[in-house]
Amino acid sequence: MSAVYRYRFGILAATVVGFVLIWDAFAALVHNPFALAPPWGSAPYDVVYWFGQITYNPQIHALFVSSLSTTIVAIFEGFVLATVVGIPVGFIMGRYIIADYVLDPWVNAWYSIPAVAFVPLVMNWFGQSSIATVLVAFLIAVFSIIINVYEGVKNVSNSLVEPAMSFGANQTQMIYKVIFPASLPSIMVGLRIGISRSIDGVIIAEMIFTVVGFGGMIFDAADKLELGLAVALVIVLAILSIALNEMMKRLTKYVVAWKESAAMAR
Repeated sequence: MSAVYRYRFGILAATVVGFVLIWDAFAALVHNPFALAPPWGSAPYDVVYWFGQITYNPQIHALFVSSLSTTIVAIFEGFVLATVVGIPVGFIMGRYIIADYVLDPWVNAWYSIPAVAFVPLVMNWFGQSSIATVLVAFLIAVFSIIINVYEGVKNVSNSLVEPAMSFGANQTQMIYKVIFPASLPSIMVGLRIGISRSIDGVIIAEMIFTVVGFGGMIFDAADKLELGLAVALVIVLAILSIALNEMMKRLTKYVVAWKESAAMAR
């Protein structure tokens, strides 16, 4: 395990190189930059050319920075709102049986709705605005967080609860000293899924609104048949998603370090 871990970055680099080579070979086989933009070699249709434009062309660079910052702000606003709502609701559902019976059908029903279905509903309420984008991200992320928090609280082992009860722990002590720490791993999994779902929500909303943000920029590039630019933007979006997920992974390791240590001990 440790030997493989030592070479993880080399393995990652090899997979990236392999993907780019396969992409280039397939693009050469298709030989149609409007169907599949090659990674390099056919400016202004290739992706490398558009990365240069994003970096050095003042107009495109300004649009890129503005769109990316708008999208990142919307992602975090939707995610924070989903976290503030999702953790307490999931905790209440997992802890109190009446809340479970009342809310569980509704949470699962809303969770099963495809992400894109939220967009027209929200547009009718708030129009094509940044509030609508944040609300779509919130609606897509919050139910994932609720379900994971609910499962974490619901599955706290009796071997943890019964000793606390035998020592006379009250409800407040039970929640803060036993149930909440024991359910933290599931809560953190819910937050990791939630931030990914928040990214989905923001990009879907922006692509349909096509007025602001990174999603709108991707849609506009594809609509103008600037496929190289669209692919370059998708690559940047993938890097952003990986960075946010890596941030959540590191936060999880910090918050539940005791669980990581226990796993290593086994």
